[in-house]
Amino acid sequence: MIRFHDVCFAYPGERGSSSADQVSTVLVLDHLSFEAADGAVVWLDGANGTGKSTIIHLALGLLTPTSGIVETTSGNVSAVFQEDRLCDHLTAVANVRLGLGRPTDTAQIMAELIAAGLPPEEAHRPVAQLSGGQRRRVGLVRALMRPSNLLCLDEPYTGIDQSSLESLIDYTQSRLSNRTVLLTCHDPAVAARFAPQVVNLSGLDPR
Repeated sequence: MIRFHDVCFAYPGERGSSSADQVSTVLVLDHLSFEAADGAVVWLDGANGTGKSTIIHLALGLLTPTSGIVETTSGNVSAVFQEDRLCDHLTAVANVRLGLGRPTDTAQIMAELIAAGLPPEEAHRPVAQLSGGQRRRVGLVRALMRPSNLLCLDEPYTGIDQSSLESLIDYTQSRLSNRTVLLTCHDPAVAARFAPQVVNLSGLDPR
C-alpha cells in the first residue's frame, strides 16, 4: 500500500541579496493526495517539472514532505532511478550483488542479466565499459531481484532501443511479484502495458 495525503513539497531556492533575507522556496507538490492498494501499479503521468521524481523520492524516504503524510507498506524498497547509480568500477554481476544486501549465487545473477538481454560476455566487465542500454538493464535487474514491497521505476527504459523494449517490459512484468509499483515513463503505450492506476500531474504544476 502507498498513500499520499495532502502532501506538499518545496525545494529551497535562492537567498535574497541581503544576509537577512529569507531563503525562497520552489513549490513542486501542492496538496497531492492518492492511494494505491498492495500490488497496484501507479503511473505518475505528467510533464517534466510536475514532481514525478520527487514523489518517488518521498515514497522511498529519501525526502520528507514539507507538509502532509506519506505512508507505505512496511518492508524493503527497491528502485530504478533516472540516473543509473551504478558503481562504474564494478562488474554488472557485482553491481547487482551489491544492491541485493544478501548472498546470491553468481549463476542466479547471470541468469537474470541474460534474461534481461545483457550479453553473457558483458556481465563480467566493469559497467563503465557498457552501453547506456546495457547499464539500464543492470539497474533494472538489481531492482527486480531485491526483495521489496515497494518498487519504484523512474523512467526505467531510458536508453533501451525499440527492438528490445517489448521483451524487457515482459521481463519486468514477470518479476513484479505483486509488489506495489510507482512508475514514471513518457510513453503512454508503455505505461498501458502495466494496466496502471493513473495519477495525472499535468496541469497541477504550481509554479
